[in-house]
Amino acid sequence: MLLLGLVSAAACAPGAGETPVRIRASASAQASEPQALALEIFAKEVESRTEGRVVVEVFPASALGDEREVIELVVLGAVHAACPANAPLATFVPELLVLDLPFLFEDRAHLYRVLDGAALEALGPPLLQRGMRLLGFFDIGLRHVMTRNAPVGSGADLEGLKIRTMENPLHLAAFRAFGANPLPMAYGELYSALEQGVIDGAEAAAANYFHRRFHEVAPYWAEIGWMHLVAPFVMNESFFASLAEPERRAVLEAAAAAIAFERAEYRRQEAEAAGRLAAAGVRITRPETAGLRERAALLWERAEGVDPELVRRFRAAAGPPR
Repeated sequence: MLLLGLVSAAACAPGAGETPVRIRASASAQASEPQALALEIFAKEVESRTEGRVVVEVFPASALGDEREVIELVVLGAVHAACPANAPLATFVPELLVLDLPFLFEDRAHLYRVLDGAALEALGPPLLQRGMRLLGFFDIGLRHVMTRNAPVGSGADLEGLKIRTMENPLHLAAFRAFGANPLPMAYGELYSALEQGVIDGAEAAAANYFHRRFHEVAPYWAEIGWMHLVAPFVMNESFFASLAEPERRAVLEAAAAAIAFERAEYRRQEAEAAGRLAAAGVRITRPETAGLRERAALLWERAEGVDPELVRRFRAAAGPPR
């Protein structure tokens, strides 16, 4: 019913000569989280830059459906813009899988150089072929590992642990390479699975680990930084093309402003969460990751569905900016 209602609403949207044109933008994040806050920035910037000719309605907290459903709605044009995590979007556009490789980026500076350069250039066209325009990438966290029974003091301590991951082939392959037993599981089941001992731990970003209170049932936090999770910010291409040129330019400029805000806000919330974890009594370890990185590098070349040439291009950006 939701899908039919949204498609119907899209068909009744104002025409090109009427104002205001309305953009429906979706986020799975809660209203206080960086992605949803960034969409509010996007909305303000679009309205300001178009003098009210275009307005953006933001729907946070999966109000229009889960990420897979929303991606389908963006392709249909029933939802105009969204910022899903890379993993579910990669099921529609497999070329995106490269961004889910473990330890691909040395640090955030390397990540941002790739996202704003080679990734936009290489991944924009395949998204366009599926009816979506790539507006840029949000940063949704450097991922670490939580455990319930004992701290992870070295990469070897992951051996044999049942670790929850997303249902993503590269995430599963990464933790198998690390010696763990990865178990895909719905995010909503994670707290109870940790509490009941169904799993030994999970991978997550610091902000989610704190705000979702996982530290109550998994009080050990190993900062291994095994991957940077990103969220492509996409818009239905037919809708984008239907806008007049000044409005298209306003959308692109507003997206750039929203992305800059989101990345800064995510880093701020991440740092805040890290400080609160220490205050909450979480035992934080910083294991040596050289061995894990060596295993990850072996995966880069043989990962199914990943273009090795893209891996080489992205890795080549690891040096200091020119």
